[in-house]
Amino acid sequence: MHEVKYTAMKRFFFFFILILFSIQKIVVLSGCANIVPPQGGPKDSLPPVLLKADPVDSSRNFSETKITFSFDEYIDVQDIFNNLLVSPLPKTSPAVDYKLRTVTVKLKDTLEDNTTYTLNFGESIKDVNEGNIYKNFTYTFSTGSYLDSLELTGKVVLAENGKTDTTLIVMLHTSADDSVVVKEKPRYVARLDGKGNFHFKNLPPKTFYIYALKDEGSTRRYLAGKQLFGFADKPVDMQAKNDSVSLYAYIAKRDKQTVSSQPSATIPKPRGGAAGDNRLKFSNNLSNGQQDLLGSLKWLATSR
Repeated sequence: MHEVKYTAMKRFFFFFILILFSIQKIVVLSGCANIVPPQGGPKDSLPPVLLKADPVDSSRNFSETKITFSFDEYIDVQDIFNNLLVSPLPKTSPAVDYKLRTVTVKLKDTLEDNTTYTLNFGESIKDVNEGNIYKNFTYTFSTGSYLDSLELTGKVVLAENGKTDTTLIVMLHTSADDSVVVKEKPRYVARLDGKGNFHFKNLPPKTFYIYALKDEGSTRRYLAGKQLFGFADKPVDMQAKNDSVSLYAYIAKRDKQTVSSQPSATIPKPRGGAAGDNRLKFSNNLSNGQQDLLGSLKWLATSR
């Protein structure tokens, strides 16, 4: 009789301990769940992805007045005035609108026949959440039956110290007039990368005169002697084989007398080898394009 009671008590004690252990485990797990919040996914570090362009990129025989771009996420468009480069440069800039995942470009200028156009959005398109930039998004189309495909590369350095200024732009003019950079906007414009290099794409087989400019106010013209300015010493014929072009930007010396806000139209023009040419020429002390680390970079200005 005593043995039966003892066995019953052991079983009761075992189940009691088991219940206490289960209650303790539930309380602990519940507490952990309240203290540690659920972890989110990885941070979005990718720029928006273009899903569709209407008309499609690289369209030929283009005659539309509106272009629509659809992305995979909500986007934001910022500082489009300074970011968007249209080549050839139009008289009237296009209007750019955006909503949710869509960017719309409305062309306001009459398109030229048999001409290849390029729209470079720079760093204007970003995603809404993280601000990831869709860098240098480019869209190309042609009003003719083919796309121009010639390219021109080069570099711009400061004549004073051999360094670079990435805020300069490079311009292509088709006129040999030495005052064209004052009177007219260029035909094509390109930005410099972090190393001072520029790259023109989709150019036609023409001859271009190349200039570099500190474009304050986005006028695309040389308006004051205090602007950094540079030019190639000869024109570039795109139908010939061309090496990379180097330009040296400098600030023109001013007379002590008061000078008009409009500069003189005697801007040196890059004709190259013409009789009576009195352009300012720059040379350096580099040896085979290399600089002695123990020496100083020097520049010598001479007139011709």
